[in-house]
Amino acid sequence: MPEGSSLRYLETSQIIPSKGMSYTMYEIEGQDTILRMLTFIPDNDEIHIYPKPPVKKLYKPELCKKVEENEFLGLWQMGEEKKK
Repeated sequence: MPEGSSLRYLETSQIIPSKGMSYTMYEIEGQDTILRMLTFIPDNDEIHIYPKPPVKKLYKPELCKKVEENEFLGLWQMGEEKKK
């Protein structure tokens, strides 16, 4: 992404019974527009990527944790590899 791009990366987490912690990460443009999202459950080595997310607007982005771009992109790449 070019320098000064308005993309940011946010994360929410929740416990999934019998699976462990689930982390959902969002690639956000502007205030709350979701471009891509992924769900990662490390205990089960599960990654689900959503290039066309079912939800287009992030509700209450201020409640999300910020994550680094390289963390999102690394998990996205792992999700792409698992699809092959």
